[in-house]
Amino acid sequence: MDYGFFDDWGETREWGYSLPAKRKTRKKRSPVSFLVKVLIFLVLFAGCLVLGYHLAGGDFDALEQGTLPPEAAASQGKKVFPVLLLGVDQRQPGEPSRADTIIVAFLDKEKKEVRLLSIPRDTYAWVPGYSHMTKINVSHALKGPEGTMMAVSELLGIEINHYVETNFEGFKEIVDTLGGVTINVDQRMYYPAEGINLYPGVQHLNGEDALAFVRFRGYPRGDIDRIEHQQRFFRALADEAMQWRNIWKIPDLVRAVRDAVDTNLSISQMVELGNTFRNINSSQLEAYTLPGDPQMIDGVSYWVPREEEIPPLVESLISGEEPESAPEGALPVSSDGLN
Repeated sequence: MDYGFFDDWGETREWGYSLPAKRKTRKKRSPVSFLVKVLIFLVLFAGCLVLGYHLAGGDFDALEQGTLPPEAAASQGKKVFPVLLLGVDQRQPGEPSRADTIIVAFLDKEKKEVRLLSIPRDTYAWVPGYSHMTKINVSHALKGPEGTMMAVSELLGIEINHYVETNFEGFKEIVDTLGGVTINVDQRMYYPAEGINLYPGVQHLNGEDALAFVRFRGYPRGDIDRIEHQQRFFRALADEAMQWRNIWKIPDLVRAVRDAVDTNLSISQMVELGNTFRNINSSQLEAYTLPGDPQMIDGVSYWVPREEEIPPLVESLISGEEPESAPEGALPVSSDGLN
């Protein structure tokens, strides 16, 4: 299928995708995926505010009225733009870091929808610079975000040229800037080696406890259940971030995002995407997980992708339509028990 190629971003030639012919199928909605409201809502909304503020000569009203820099306005079109979202586990500055969270966001600029694909960090995959198949998160330790973009592009069969990355300290700072998040902790979470010690019940989590909630892996399905809990948390974070009472926190939030996030998106791209998706809500977001199965290989636990199910899933993420036969492992995650 020809998804199209475009080079209208201005600074560099990039990949994008035109929407294939629509199929009249029913789409299922799901909660927001991990880091999406941090890396989409906060970066592409709050982040673009501070960048756009400088570009517009100190006038926030210019962005509110839709006035964009020429290079950003010129890139607007009916395209689906893939961006890799990474949450990185880096304990000490300068040390190699593995990607703890890997998500591909398909930004549909025509429909103003975001379709998300979570890739378990234990996914069995090709990694650039490695002699054999291994866990996909190793790609970041070897070659940084560029290596992970290469590995994910190979896995999905598409070209991904942009990433947005945050680390755990940045995550905690963003949560604390918002004043914490209220969520139902549905089970005892205890793993002292990682500082995780949460009790069941509805509670207001600060940045440290929120990080413990999204990192805990002591579930029957391991990383898959962990992804579901991350999706629940970030929907709650999104609801908190969009409360009117938090408007006065925007300057601090912008500083937190600026310090916490690394990206190769250009200023004009961030401004355009922030302007396009600034009013996005949970009904315009769909979250999926890469279809696969847990498997032991040479004594190591992996998430082995169902390769035959990947092409139709990717096609549906680009088109915005359900595949004719939805892969079982890729179905949207339930939002039951959100708060």
